[in-house]
Parts: sequence; structure tokens; C-alpha cells
Amino acid sequence: MNRRNFYILIFCIIFGNFVFWINVYAFVLFDVDLFQVNNGTIVIKGEGVKNEFRISLTELKSEEYLQIVDKEFNFLNSVGNQYSEIYSGVSLGSLLQVKDMLLEDPAELTFRFYSLDGYVSPMALNLSLATTYMEDVILAYELDGSSMDQYTGPVRSVINRNVIPDLANSQYAVKQLNQILIEIV
Repeated sequence: MNRRNFYILIFCIIFGNFVFWINVYAFVLFDVDLFQVNNGTIVIKGEGVKNEFRISLTELKSEEYLQIVDKEFNFLNSVGNQYSEIYSGVSLGSLLQVKDMLLEDPAELTFRFYSLDGYVSPMALNLSLATTYMEDVILAYELDGSSMDQYTGPVRSVINRNVIPDLANSQYAVKQLNQILIEIV
């Protein structure tokens, strides 16, 4: 019996060390802070913008930008299931145009979404999608007419299926959105 308990103890020590170092790796490499609370502030940065820009959830709801209200968005996930949800939010293209923050033409830039929990949208998309499909690429703050909680939001990126029909667009619905990286192609 003592030998069995010894092996269990050794396993727990090894497993605990593994979990500890994985968390350290996530903190350092991915700049993930598991204890940080997302208050809805989004940072827009990268080599494609004039200056790093921060915008709060309250500012996103401003009438200064094109607001999309209760629009149905269609999704396809990576296993082929299709579904739809009703979102309200601000047009990403409108936000970028009103703040005049781009250094280049949108066709020469890409964008990528980053979540507070370390998730990153699968690949960078051409920024002209956000300016061409103003009502289909949004930063959503409401789902089915209600504000999103910390798990589903408080801000989520949403791209309608018609914008990227060849890709599983559900992977671009990044919850706990806290950063948009805009780069030059």
C-alpha cells in the first residue's frame, strides 16, 4: 500500500509542476493574465495604425459610429454545423473610418482578433472586408437584445457568414475581445 501511495504522490508532484509551467508559459508567451477582468476595453494596434487606440464599451455604444441593432448573423463552425444568432454592436469599419487611424488603404492591411483568455482568430483577414461589409463585421455588445456577460462578452467580434463563405466564420466570433491587431500585408 505504501508503494502505491508513493507513486500517487510522485504523479501529483509531476502533474502539478506541469500545470504550473504551462501557466507560466501562457503568461509570458501569450501575454495572458488569467486573473484580469475584461471590462470591455479594446485596444487597436499594429503597424497598420497611426497610434495605439483604446476604446471602452461605453464609447463603442456611441452614436458617433454606425450601430448595428438586432441583426441576424449566420455561422458555420469547423465541424460543418450552421446556426444563427441575433447581435447588436458597432461596425468595425465605421470605427476605423471615424477615428481615421489607418496608415494605408484597407486593401493593404489585415486584421486579427485577440481574446483576454489567449484565443486568437485562426488567421488574419484583409481589412477591406470590414470596410466593404460595414454591417457584417461588428464588435458586438448585445446578444438577443441583452448585454453579454463576462463569459460571452462583454464585447465579441462577429463576422457574418456571407463575408467569408469559404471559412468557418464561427472561429472569428472571439469572446472577451480585448485586442485587434492591424498589420500591413
